[in-house]
Amino acid sequence: MIAGLDDPEALEVIACREGLALAADLQLQNFVISSDSKQVISNINEGCRGSTGAVISEIQILANSFRCNFIFESRASNMEAHSLAKSSLSLGPGRHVWFGQPHDPNRIPPYVAFDE
Repeated sequence: MIAGLDDPEALEVIACREGLALAADLQLQNFVISSDSKQVISNINEGCRGSTGAVISEIQILANSFRCNFIFESRASNMEAHSLAKSSLSLGPGRHVWFGQPHDPNRIPPYVAFDE
């Protein structure tokens, strides 16, 4: 069982899994996922268990499909990710793409239809 969604470590682990899912959707093969949580990166790289063990196992299985590194990056040097995390609190469920600035619904529609 995973820790509650009010647990910052659990949320960070889920964010790393979502990063892998996005990379798969975009068909990326070589990339880096960074986090400002040393513990989460250590747990992923070492395969630690605990309250987030099931998601960490899933991450490790998914990561085998890519050339992917998980690295620690302090919040001070990763302000974009911190801004993204803060702005995402106001978004609804689902996946969202961020173009360097928080989403402005007046400029970019939430859904885009592509003609075939």
